[in-house]
Amino acid sequence: MSKLKWFWTFIILFVALLGLAAFFQSDMLIYAASAIPILIVLALPDIKKYQYIRSAKNARNVAIYKQDSGEDTLIIIAFQPGFLRWKSSKLFFHLNDIREDSSTANSVFQGSGETVASIPVLSFDLAAHKRKTGWISIDLAQLEQRTTNLSYTTDEINRLVISMKDLEETALTMMSATTSSSKNKSISA
Repeated sequence: MSKLKWFWTFIILFVALLGLAAFFQSDMLIYAASAIPILIVLALPDIKKYQYIRSAKNARNVAIYKQDSGEDTLIIIAFQPGFLRWKSSKLFFHLNDIREDSSTANSVFQGSGETVASIPVLSFDLAAHKRKTGWISIDLAQLEQRTTNLSYTTDEINRLVISMKDLEETALTMMSATTSSSKNKSISA
């Protein structure tokens, strides 16, 4: 059972015990209900485990755009220094947020006066979201581990570079997974 399900189960149990204690006017049920908040705290979901970015909501802090560099097309995620939470295990971005032009990147770096430090995102760093279609995750722990051999740190990185081929491969994996799950549902129905 996931943490979120345990959390809601303990909340319902707490409210039920308080209601029964008031109905039966029982001290024992109040004592039992007073122990439930400890379980609620233990079952609280970790909200900052993942970071979701949308270029429409954070237009001043992040830009996701396509850049043609001759034979290879790249997807660039440009962000303000300090915007990315490197302690999060995954960074999610939506495929619909990828823009064709790089003019939005200029607004992200406008006035920052800092040098641009990039890190490549490899194919094994990418994965499709299990439940939300269109969302792609980047494993930040692997990227952070890769920076140990570089001359700059994660605090200096303000661009993630993804090969379009790797992104298309991940998106195709996501599409094949959704079509196979819909076929399984139609077969079982």
